[in-house]
Amino acid sequence: MVDLKKAKEYLRIDYDEDDEFIRSLIAASKIYLENAIGTYKPNELTDLAQLILIEHWNDNRSLVGVVTDVIKHSVDAIIFQIRYCSPIENNESGET
Repeated sequence: MVDLKKAKEYLRIDYDEDDEFIRSLIAASKIYLENAIGTYKPNELTDLAQLILIEHWNDNRSLVGVVTDVIKHSVDAIIFQIRYCSPIENNESGET
């Protein structure tokens, strides 16, 4: 799960003035993924999606932001993976 320390490391921020703003981005990114996926399951992919969203929103703070195809494609691809590509579970006999 993405916390303030992890987000600040990803953003390469070493000052504390924006901590509250970054916390709000962390919360918003989790809600965004919950809405997109249906159920939030913390793992490396959801962490990466959160960090991409947090970075994008942090870099585009104005009311008129820039939506790039790269950001949209990256997040959409991760959401697709989380939503539709779950690991195969073993049945009771241990076979897949």
